[in-house]
Amino acid sequence: MKRWLQFGLLFLMLFVVSACAGYPAKQDTPFAQYNTLVVRPINWKETITDKLSNADEVRDFMEAQPDLSVLWQTEFTKYINKVGYFDKVLFTADPAPKGALVLEPKIATLDPGIRWVMSGMATYYGVLKTAEGKQIATYTASRRVSRPVTSTTMGAIRNLVTELGEDAASGLPEAH
Repeated sequence: MKRWLQFGLLFLMLFVVSACAGYPAKQDTPFAQYNTLVVRPINWKETITDKLSNADEVRDFMEAQPDLSVLWQTEFTKYINKVGYFDKVLFTADPAPKGALVLEPKIATLDPGIRWVMSGMATYYGVLKTAEGKQIATYTASRRVSRPVTSTTMGAIRNLVTELGEDAASGLPEAH
């Protein structure tokens, strides 16, 4: 019985330690002193979309940008709360309050892929600055999504942008 108790406690300790290892402790990051995160709007003009093959796809992408921003923001919000570093997260282009950390999200590349042949891929680049504009850290993320034969270009783009919201939030503790 004593042996089982030792193994049980060992297993519990291993589980607790591994669960806490997912994110670095806030004090070990370059933004430990910040409790408010201000997230700037995505500047879609900086996104490379050269894989959009015709004028209709480009037009559809331009028209979808407000919706894409909402998809990204919704997923980012869901996961940034799980990270637990910030008391308040604001999505605004207004000046940041003093002492806030500012995130400038950029979707650097967006490739919807080819149906059934090549998966879609997107690359995210986040820049973290102080409220005064001094850059303190950067980080990147990339995401692939499969392109089933029934998918559309905009469907693949929506999936990529949504999932990049998760990656942007989850990857923030790794910024350096």
